[in-house]
Amino acid sequence: MRLVLSVAICVIVSLVLGAIGTRYIHPHWILATLYSLHLHAAVACLLAMIVALFIQRHFLIWLLFAATIFFVGHALLMSREFAAPATAQEASGPSFRVLSFNILNDNYANAESIVEAIAGSGAEIVNIMEAAPLRVHIDELALTYPYRVGCGVLIEDCDQLMLSKVPIDSPVARTLSDIFPDRFILGKVTIAGREINVASIHTTKPYFDNFHSLELIRAGLALMEVPGPLLVTGDFNASSLGPNMRRFLRITDLKTGGWEPASWPVRAGVFGVPIDHVYARAPLKIKSVTRLPDALGSNHAGLLAEIVILP
Repeated sequence: MRLVLSVAICVIVSLVLGAIGTRYIHPHWILATLYSLHLHAAVACLLAMIVALFIQRHFLIWLLFAATIFFVGHALLMSREFAAPATAQEASGPSFRVLSFNILNDNYANAESIVEAIAGSGAEIVNIMEAAPLRVHIDELALTYPYRVGCGVLIEDCDQLMLSKVPIDSPVARTLSDIFPDRFILGKVTIAGREINVASIHTTKPYFDNFHSLELIRAGLALMEVPGPLLVTGDFNASSLGPNMRRFLRITDLKTGGWEPASWPVRAGVFGVPIDHVYARAPLKIKSVTRLPDALGSNHAGLLAEIVILP
């Protein structure tokens, strides 16, 4: 019985590691969700192998155990590759706040609470995904955020929404694929005397064929044409560990602020997956990114980030 259990654990772990390992050879969209869960899956495999070693110690089991350590270690290294948090000296520069939140398009019961949370966030820029519940509250939000894109401005519907306390210049809305329209907003704002490009993105889920990669490529190409400071936030439905996400960050020269907080599912808390992101390109740096204390009925946690503007 001990032998059977040990073999079963090793077979399952081998299959999981083999599936993750395809990312190094030829990533496939069918396994895109697993690539985002690389760290979670690898840690689970590591725990399983510890159990297997308690049951039986064998050369092959030790070998598989070493392989799981490699997968965990590489996931940790990848999560740090694009990290560029502001140092203590840099953090003393002028800064502003941005709020990014997928509020869930049928979350009407909590719309008033969400409006209060947005208005009280202190953010200069607010990017909302699936913003339909806020349509009837637009005039109320305009008291704090008089400038917007979405909900009748440039974009007729109320899905992707950018709010701002300062004017949004040269706004552009684009459709990244045939799945959902107008889920890419790009505009310019001036804060502390600096012109800053701000983008809001909501990509489709990675298991919808190759649409997720296609959307990232189109968004990446658009952002590559934007010179100077760039801030990108949104719901990417994938962690920064995904091969296509890493390619997106590489071609746009965007950075994270360090360890990204888990944002989905909310019930998982800190053990969730960071699929909602705040990225910045120099001379912007991310000083901090925190989850909103209450998800207000959404299955995503809202992210509030402080961005430092470097000379």
